[in-house]
Amino acid sequence: MSRPFNDLLREHRNGLTHDELSDALRDLVAAVTDEGKAGSLTFTVKIKPMGKGDGLEVSAEIKSTPPKKTPGVSIFFATPEGNLERQDPRQQAMELREILPASVARGLA
Repeated sequence: MSRPFNDLLREHRNGLTHDELSDALRDLVAAVTDEGKAGSLTFTVKIKPMGKGDGLEVSAEIKSTPPKKTPGVSIFFATPEGNLERQDPRQQAMELREILPASVARGLA
């Protein structure tokens, strides 16, 4: 029977690899949820001999590719002169005034 892979994760770099992988997964899930787009998490294990019978060097790389953030936008309107303004230059301005409840307006409050 082979040894469970999670044993390697718990023992590699005294558990730091496991913690980093867990954090990367949590952050990726949050980014995918926020953006509504796909992301990916890649975990690569490399193993190479240290010498004849001297053991194996095991390295691990974690690569997270979160979805790109959707850039924020603002609405502007073009003037006949080619400038940008927040207010539509074709829209007439309305005078704003406070509307009181009927009982206050009649002095019943």
